[in-house]
Amino acid sequence: MSAGGLCARCGAALPASGVCVRCLYERELPPLVLGGSIEVEDEIGRGGMGAVYRAQHRGLGRRVAVKFLPPALAAQTAFRERFAREARALGRLDHPHIVGVHDCGEEDGQPYIVMEYVDGAPLAAQMPLPVDRALAIGAQVCDALAYAHAHGVVHRDIKPDNILVDAAGRVKVADFGIARLVDGDARLITAPEQTAGTPHYQSPEALAGAPPDPRMDLYALGVVLYQLITGRLPLGDFAPLPGRLDGVVRRALATDPARRYRDADEMRRALQGAAPAPATTLPPDERTWIYAVALLQAISCAVALWALLLSVSPRVVAPGEVLPLIMIPGERLADGRIVSWARFETWPTLAALATFVVAITAYGALRWHWRRAGIEEHAPDRRVPEARLVLYTGFLSCAVYVIGRLVKPLDMLVSTYLPLIGGVIEIVALLLLWVSILEAWRIGRPLRREPALWIGFALAIAAPISEFFVYLSRWHPE
Repeated sequence: MSAGGLCARCGAALPASGVCVRCLYERELPPLVLGGSIEVEDEIGRGGMGAVYRAQHRGLGRRVAVKFLPPALAAQTAFRERFAREARALGRLDHPHIVGVHDCGEEDGQPYIVMEYVDGAPLAAQMPLPVDRALAIGAQVCDALAYAHAHGVVHRDIKPDNILVDAAGRVKVADFGIARLVDGDARLITAPEQTAGTPHYQSPEALAGAPPDPRMDLYALGVVLYQLITGRLPLGDFAPLPGRLDGVVRRALATDPARRYRDADEMRRALQGAAPAPATTLPPDERTWIYAVALLQAISCAVALWALLLSVSPRVVAPGEVLPLIMIPGERLADGRIVSWARFETWPTLAALATFVVAITAYGALRWHWRRAGIEEHAPDRRVPEARLVLYTGFLSCAVYVIGRLVKPLDMLVSTYLPLIGGVIEIVALLLLWVSILEAWRIGRPLRREPALWIGFALAIAAPISEFFVYLSRWHPE
């Protein structure tokens, strides 16, 4: 290569990267070798601070990455110092989540850095991601930043393009090209009134030219996290994120640096605390709320069934009790009374409507909470465990009914209390039914895929329905 804009080997004009593509790929020419041991191969990336090539380190016997400073920038003293500073900054950082530096030097006046080769892709090519994966990536970036900040280095350009994920899913923070050493001995290259970095990821004070501060990186990470999950930048009055993660990101994006996290370790702990519950379970308090709302739904159904039972149970009423639009007159008895086979029981029906309104309101509040807490899921293949409990309750109800029919002629005490036991079983069946329905709605599982739920509930109500029809067949006016 040549600093004069022409390739020293073939004389062709050099591209912006400063590396002659023709010399890299023509077989008749020897491969480009840096420092006598690094064989340059093909380009794998390009950014504002130069082009990155895959290479083979002959001495180490392993693959590495080589970053070249563009010739137009190499001619500028300030940028050459900035590039050298990147090598020094990375060279002093040894962390599993930071791209390591092996060597640096110049070839025909062209500065380069030999770095760790990451077999993976930047986050920019993977967005959006599930919440749990985004949280895991954010925690690893926080680890890297905490280490860099402790060594006096502020990255100043945290963005999806500079966060690599290798084949094993490990995060590697790259491109400390504008990292600014904040220890007392460092000479500042960027003038105070200048800004460095990508505008969308820069904090307000960084855009205003403030001195480097570790909290600038935390602001940028907040932008990255929001973009990782939604695929959009947090511009203006942006939509909230699910659960506790929304508070974590909004604190990182605070305009006032004093309101952000003190350091990357504190933000990492906050991210770990914002992790959603495992897919198969809910926290105990969330289970309690589901059971509470299910109980309201069960009470609403019980009141509605009670109102229906009163309305369709035959009874004898006085002629004056027959009102228009309330009761359909039935058989008239010899004494003038009227047999009412069905009627509109006003107060029981209104009570059923009132409990129905309460139950619907509670369900709406629960769904709103699920969305805010980020516990709504799409897991249609996951079974609802309470559905099997409904099936067992149905079998128990049938067993109690059969026992009651068998012992009724023999033991009046047992036959007296069995209906009470049966009533409790019916309420439990209703409760478990609604717990199952709410859980199925939460995870997006179609109810038709839970046959045990419906078979169990059918068995649970079979006994009272049978008794009711027996009652109707034997009823006669007195």
